[in-house]
Amino acid sequence: MNDYTNLYIVALVKSKNCGMVDGEGREPLISKWFPITEVSAESVRERSASSALPPLYFLHVWFARRPLAASRAAILGSLLPTCIKREDFLKLLGIPAHVDLQKVWDKLAQAKATGVKLQDNPLFWKRAYEHTPSEQEVSKVYGLFKEFWDVDRPLVVDPMAGGGSIPFEAMRLGLPVVAGDLNPVAFICLKGTLEYPAKFGKKLLDAVESFCKEVHEAARAELEEFFPKQQDENIYAYLWARTIRCSSCGLVIPLSPNWWIVRTGNDDESVAVKLVIPENDNVCSFEIVSSPKKHGLNPNKGTVKGGSAECPRCYMVIDDKEIKRIAQRGQMGHQLYCVCVKNKGKNRAKWNFRASTKQENEAVEKAEKRLKEKLPKWLAKGFVPTENFPETANDTRPIQYGMPRWCDLFNPRQLLTHLTYLEKFQQAKERLFADAKEDNEKWEFAAAVVTYGAMVFDTCVDYNCLISLWHSTRNKVSHAMSLQAFPFKWSYAEWNQLVPNGGYDWALSKVLDALREIVELLPENPPNPMVYCGTSTRLQFKDKSVPCIVVDPPYAENVMYAEVSDFFYVWLKRLLGDVFPDVFKLTLTEKDEEVVANPARFKGMRKSAKKLAQEDYRTKMEACFREMHRVLQDDGILTVMFTHRTAEAWSSLATALMNAGFTFISSWPVHTEPPDKYAKRGKGVLKVTVLITCRKRKVNQPGIWEDIGDELRQVAKQKIEEYSKLGISGPDLIVSVYGPVLGRFADYYPVKTATGKEIDPQQALDLVIDVLSEKFLQEAGIQNADKETAAYINLLATFPTTQTEYEEARLATVFGGLTTLDTLDVKGYGLIEKKGKNIRILSARERQARGIIDPYNTKTLKTIIDNVHAAILLYEQGGLIQTKHLLQEKNLDTADSPFLDVLQAYARYAENATDEKFNKDAALARALLAALEKTLEYAPKKGERLDHYF
Repeated sequence: MNDYTNLYIVALVKSKNCGMVDGEGREPLISKWFPITEVSAESVRERSASSALPPLYFLHVWFARRPLAASRAAILGSLLPTCIKREDFLKLLGIPAHVDLQKVWDKLAQAKATGVKLQDNPLFWKRAYEHTPSEQEVSKVYGLFKEFWDVDRPLVVDPMAGGGSIPFEAMRLGLPVVAGDLNPVAFICLKGTLEYPAKFGKKLLDAVESFCKEVHEAARAELEEFFPKQQDENIYAYLWARTIRCSSCGLVIPLSPNWWIVRTGNDDESVAVKLVIPENDNVCSFEIVSSPKKHGLNPNKGTVKGGSAECPRCYMVIDDKEIKRIAQRGQMGHQLYCVCVKNKGKNRAKWNFRASTKQENEAVEKAEKRLKEKLPKWLAKGFVPTENFPETANDTRPIQYGMPRWCDLFNPRQLLTHLTYLEKFQQAKERLFADAKEDNEKWEFAAAVVTYGAMVFDTCVDYNCLISLWHSTRNKVSHAMSLQAFPFKWSYAEWNQLVPNGGYDWALSKVLDALREIVELLPENPPNPMVYCGTSTRLQFKDKSVPCIVVDPPYAENVMYAEVSDFFYVWLKRLLGDVFPDVFKLTLTEKDEEVVANPARFKGMRKSAKKLAQEDYRTKMEACFREMHRVLQDDGILTVMFTHRTAEAWSSLATALMNAGFTFISSWPVHTEPPDKYAKRGKGVLKVTVLITCRKRKVNQPGIWEDIGDELRQVAKQKIEEYSKLGISGPDLIVSVYGPVLGRFADYYPVKTATGKEIDPQQALDLVIDVLSEKFLQEAGIQNADKETAAYINLLATFPTTQTEYEEARLATVFGGLTTLDTLDVKGYGLIEKKGKNIRILSARERQARGIIDPYNTKTLKTIIDNVHAAILLYEQGGLIQTKHLLQEKNLDTADSPFLDVLQAYARYAENATDEKFNKDAALARALLAALEKTLEYAPKKGERLDHYF
């Protein structure tokens, strides 16, 4: 890789009063321009492969971390004046200024669309986040800061710092940092990511390794008898099924939705479990079968489907309600069905899967007995997390399935393992702190060491509980908190914490590698950050003392941070409660002050829990922004990162900011997720983070809605055009345009009608929907279509995979046809099918097969798309004459009929779909158009736009 940094060191531009605007205060770079394409490309590149993620991700689980590339760009954009050269700004970000990234992505797009494999990777430079600016680079930046801010290193504050991306990037620029979070688990992440690496550097590595190995060796000595193994094998995991007894025949039913162990496209490389059902006994046994299809085995057929279980012997069905009752009575058990082994080989270890031995089954019973013996002592010492799972949580599945306490999320051997490690951790910690006095450097160093030790422990808990799954397509245990929820798992994986190079050894190496890389990413003499645990509604700063706040706030109901992090909190409280007593003083994490839209807190009240949660979120966000307004300098800058799909959340954010006294000065959309990654899973995940930059509103200029409506529409049109050229489309385009329109709306806040009625920001967002609707209908050529048809065509255009999340589809449908998504469901017009949180678009054949439309019964054809579907089916089944009869009967053969326009649009977008059923529809539509002497206009193929390759 080329190190272009030294080749392109150029002087930063300075000018008198650079970036200062009379009467308005400082005008930062981000207020006028921002390299969207470059920052987007590097943000996506940073997150495109899980193995190449920044080290912060591997230190400890935290949720919804922002990319480092986007975080650094937001900080520098907020602090630097507008006159800095573009190439100098890009160099500070670690992006080569001499490369046209648009051309690079076009080249990648063309190669992907044509299936050509490139000999040389056009992305020849290292990922942007790996570049730490040199002293020469930052010294010139400090000169600009001095001129712009009157200090060479302005303070950056992030009071909702979470996983620490924003403050970490500020530290890498050598800037003083204050980072805080209400959540104690986030606080521990911030300590380990920011404070300790800066204070102690690499000397932590040996100390952490020594401490953890001491814990590991002591625990292993006590636990080895419970994990017997055969000669020359290393056991990595044990696969378990939950069990219930059939009330009809008495069989103990192993519960699993499928019996795959290794699932590949090649049957010869696949492995599955064969369930052996006894005739006389009531306990099943298991056989491990290679090449299952060859042996007539269908591993997809488990004993559980849709929440209900079927007895494999008498075929009695036990419904989900009865299963929950059994679990709540404490009558659900566990059965070991597979042992995952790596055998030693000549060149490399080889996976082997076998049924458990008698010795292993006895070891399980022995572990359960030992747990019962030691539990009284551990309970007395407070080691066992007996705290109740919150009954008011959003996700109460653990309670429903008989796990009312946090310690119930582990089987007996798992709990014995964790409690043994906890005991040895406490003993080692006591020795480490033996001669350290609180608040001196030795004590601080010991606190750092045990903090990383606790992170290793948390990794083990995350990979070794009843929510941990065996990943049959990757041969690995997947960690529980990747789901950010508490789903009940019929079958689960127990990893072997003692196995060499796996289990605890792997957890330790993961944390050490992350710590080492974090230290290496920091400058040689990093600033010492201030890290605190506390609410962002009470900041410990004087009035008007902070120059810059960059924050990534919680996104309404996106993640219930407190509820989910309780999984770690109950253990961290025991591991580190005596080191940070003020932080771990509550039974569970603080939830009343948390800034999220949590409907669970309002269940049982007269008003809608969801509406009350949104009002609570808006009120708390406003309180946070008011506090930020208090501490921010009068000419200070606030930049907010926001990633949310719903207009309600955006309206709440805008109202909170405006009521707090802020106005928007810019809004920039940055791609942060590769869409293809999610498209393959049939998900429509929002891929854009919007950077909203604000400053204090100096003068109120209340606006009249009737006067400013056209101005807002013009802003929407301008930004839609601008962002569309950058390859932003669909729901991402909507969200990207929200920011600029709300910014102009804020200039006139509060906005009222001519009669004095106050206008909610939601109405400004509705204008965005109107403008986008007009644009889409015009581009698709279906301005005269009915609203259901327009919505259907837009869904197909926006989601070529033909399936997506309900919320994504709802957002797209609104602007496509100004109708509700529910009216399109099979209970309404039958254009889509809703399943849980997802929807699937239905093709012409599917709609006919379900009886939704009948080409031979025109009474079933209510919309233009109904008639289009019927016409192509008739053309296939009865020919052109019958099709023309249909058009004549429905009066669709007139010059002003929208039929042909919709037929052309359907042919274009169905051809671009990834589902073959739609491709067949498109071929029929094209043939019908040709028969009617019409030609199909060009539609871009998937892969011809830049956003398909982010």
